[in-house]
Amino acid sequence: MTEQSKETKAVWERTRELGRQLDEVNGRLDTLEEQKLADRIEELSLVVKRLASKPEADAPAVWNWNAFTPQQQVGAWEILLQWVEGTFRVRWPRSYKEMLGYSERGSSCWWQHPDMVETLTSLMMSHHWAYLDKEASPLRVAEWLGRWLPDAVRQGKFILEECKAGYEGGNGHKHDLFENKALQHDREQLDGYLHMLRTGEVPS
Repeated sequence: MTEQSKETKAVWERTRELGRQLDEVNGRLDTLEEQKLADRIEELSLVVKRLASKPEADAPAVWNWNAFTPQQQVGAWEILLQWVEGTFRVRWPRSYKEMLGYSERGSSCWWQHPDMVETLTSLMMSHHWAYLDKEASPLRVAEWLGRWLPDAVRQGKFILEECKAGYEGGNGHKHDLFENKALQHDREQLDGYLHMLRTGEVPS
């Protein structure tokens, strides 16, 4: 009888222990349910998929107008003009007018100046970097507004300075031999000087 009581007591003790462990498991399950673990696992899965996926190019490559084919130039012009008229002119109208020469007259020859085209291209790229890049930030925007935009406007006004001064109708463009032209006489003189440097006829 005594032996049976010991066995019964051991069973009770084991049962109580199992009951305590079961209470702990139930408590943990309740905690996990409160934490919405399934939702967190799903959210984590999406993050992992985004990190594992191949990133899309979020910035246009640097443009080299000099190396573009005629077809590539047409495409580049379309992109540039869309930004100039759809973004630059709309959001910064005063800078647009000052840079491109519309402050003094209703017509401009800006598109006939390769250095102006390069400057506008750079301004467009830096705008993309400040506003649309995946790492765009308020500091980048502030830098674009305080540095790149004013500098581009200054360059543009300098580029069109002679054309503005000689405006007599039309768009005021003043033909400049230095634009897209090889100045043969000057180049011949330079080549001669370089030849003398190579042969030792003049000191380096």
